[in-house]
Amino acid sequence: MEDNGLAGSGKKLPSKFDEDFDKNVNPDYEQERLEILMRADSVKGQQLAIDNEGQLFTKDEIRNFVLENVHDPSKMYDVYYKGIDKLLRGYLPKGTDFQKSRELIYEEKNCFLTRGLRKNERGIRGADSRMGHIEDAEIILNIVIDSVVNSRGFFEIYCAIRDLNVSRGYGLPSTEQ
Repeated sequence: MEDNGLAGSGKKLPSKFDEDFDKNVNPDYEQERLEILMRADSVKGQQLAIDNEGQLFTKDEIRNFVLENVHDPSKMYDVYYKGIDKLLRGYLPKGTDFQKSRELIYEEKNCFLTRGLRKNERGIRGADSRMGHIEDAEIILNIVIDSVVNSRGFFEIYCAIRDLNVSRGYGLPSTEQ
């Protein structure tokens, strides 16, 4: 362990940097710097902002950051049922001939929405994709919207969601392992 002080005195030996800094610091500017730093410490986590009417107010950045991803059930309901589910049910072909294809797409969608939880050998996932994170549901919704708008087929939708799962580290589906 390096000792930068005099033996037993508890005093720190001056360094060459400290001496040069002290010689070059203008006392007038030093006071201004200290005041700026003290003011910065006094408003931690807040930011001055202007509303639509031009009024100044402080915005609690930490509270907004923490509460940004809080679960909003009504928004998740809208994204999941009125967005993802409605589009997939309306876009994907119906009938028993296409049931396996739909199930593969739904499995990848549900895996993503539960952040990597796949069904086990008994068919139990252990999580409900409808209760997932809103930001994840919005990602899936954007993929589905893009697929519908660009008339993509089963395989392209499946690959887009599967590749997203793989990129997030959720792994490949059991049918591809």
